Amino acid sequence: MLAYPYLFNALCSSSEQVGMCLGVAIHDTSQVLGSAMSYKETFDDEVALKVAAITKLTRNLGLAIAIPGLTYIHAKEASQSEKKSGGAEIGDSISGLNTFKKYVPGFLVAFIGMASLRSTGDFLLGSEAAAYNGVMNFIGNDISKYALGTAMAGVGLSTSASSLKGVGWKPFAVGASGALIVGGTGFTIASMVV
Repeated sequence: MLAYPYLFNALCSSSEQVGMCLGVAIHDTSQVLGSAMSYKETFDDEVALKVAAITKLTRNLGLAIAIPGLTYIHAKEASQSEKKSGGAEIGDSISGLNTFKKYVPGFLVAFIGMASLRSTGDFLLGSEAAAYNGVMNFIGNDISKYALGTAMAGVGLSTSASSLKGVGWKPFAVGASGALIVGGTGFTIASMVV
């Protein structure tokens, strides 16, 4: 989150490419937006922030399909293996809200609901509603900076330096290798698309 804005600024040829690299290479949505905000502030580039947000939210939207689908496939396979092993048969007759809750986690419903609410507001009120735009800019620009800073501080303050003493260097090497692989993948994808 801290190094990628500078790395991609040096490697990428356009703002769109930087934004796509940040959106693909960083896993957590808040870290993508934090990194993109950092890039925007450092290099005065609003386009990279917008592209990073769109890229990451598009990835998140893909999860809206993947999570219920994979959950359903896993439950079906577990049911079939249970039948083969002679265990109690899991009924496939449950329908309605219970089935929906079983396959679709609450955070996914909340994400789709909030995305729909915001998109509807942008579509219906968009450029004509100065108050709506003011509130959205306040939330997106001001509150989000403090919320992200608070969340990152919370993670940092809850990490004890003494718990890291006995870990050794191997987990850090694995983490750095993973970051390089994912960052390289993000750069490769952005280079092919943009």
